[in-house]
Amino acid sequence: MINKTIDIFFSLIRLGLGISQSFPFKEITDKEWSAILNIAHKQTMLGVVMDAIDRLPEGVSRPPKAVAMNLVKIAVNMERYNRLINIKAVEMSSFFNNKGMEAVLLKGQGLAALYPNPLHRNPGDIDLWVDGERKALMAICNKELKGEEFTYHHIDVKLSDGIELEVHTTPSWMYAYNRNRALQRMFRKWIKDAKCIELPEGAGRVKVPSDEMNRVYLMVHLYRHVFSEGIGLRQMADYAVFLSKGSTAEDKAVAMGHLKVLNMTRFAGAVMYVMKVVFGLEGSCLLTAPDERRGRILLQSILDGGNFGKYDLSIDRSIKKDSAMSFLTRNARNFKLIKEYPEEVIWGPAFKVWHFFWRISNRNL
Repeated sequence: MINKTIDIFFSLIRLGLGISQSFPFKEITDKEWSAILNIAHKQTMLGVVMDAIDRLPEGVSRPPKAVAMNLVKIAVNMERYNRLINIKAVEMSSFFNNKGMEAVLLKGQGLAALYPNPLHRNPGDIDLWVDGERKALMAICNKELKGEEFTYHHIDVKLSDGIELEVHTTPSWMYAYNRNRALQRMFRKWIKDAKCIELPEGAGRVKVPSDEMNRVYLMVHLYRHVFSEGIGLRQMADYAVFLSKGSTAEDKAVAMGHLKVLNMTRFAGAVMYVMKVVFGLEGSCLLTAPDERRGRILLQSILDGGNFGKYDLSIDRSIKKDSAMSFLTRNARNFKLIKEYPEEVIWGPAFKVWHFFWRISNRNL
């Protein structure tokens, strides 16, 4: 599974994220650099690899000059877009706060603030969790923000400059009915514990989840991607940077207690394997013991699929989303995971059928 090219790539990630200061390789050929940067592109980790290249010890081979110049151009555009997204995140937080609805910035730009170079995290969309009555929130998004798609957990909005905003009525969900109820109770408690941070370069202040929530929520977010379009290393890197801050034995016990309620302890073990093997996190940073068997399966799917599973050949993206064929093919794909995570796989079809009718009944709000 892990050849020399992948091993170099993992070492660059650790160096770029500031998790490790060592780099065990000296000679990297142009061909290897090409393969490494191709992997970084597929995993949307180019920014982190660029930072690693800047920190390489003397004597280590660098990418060819033409490639290095192209990386500089990518870095400039990435920094510009991150600055723009940060400003928009503050603006949209204020938009909802001014309407008496508390807004909490989830994952993405909030976690980027933990990176050694926040502007070199490949940006995605803005995820805002807004604490307000669902119908009122949907009406605001529909009338004032021209919301495009309404689902159980979020509303899609297109902002200026091509920026996408997801207005969350809840941060995430579980397919299994009782697990989802438990998760929503956790969220209702945690929203009261959100804390303020300053986004980079004075963009402004926003609220982000508490550390207690993020230990669980970020794991749930990873879990959701496993059962949908797929997961890449960018989401894993976010969790690694967060966990690298460390936590007490009590913090870990509380997190694992929540994950046990959600029936996610096996998945947690798989994620901890990735945290250890890819990002080099020490045992003191891990929430639980790594599960090598499940972790290898998870890591292989990450390497094969790339960011959001875009390169996963088992997902036919030509099929219309929310069609009957999409329902059948995605459930068939998920049933391959039944041995690892049976409860969520079995509940998946029931949740999707319920969600289909929920969207019909709520589309005119």
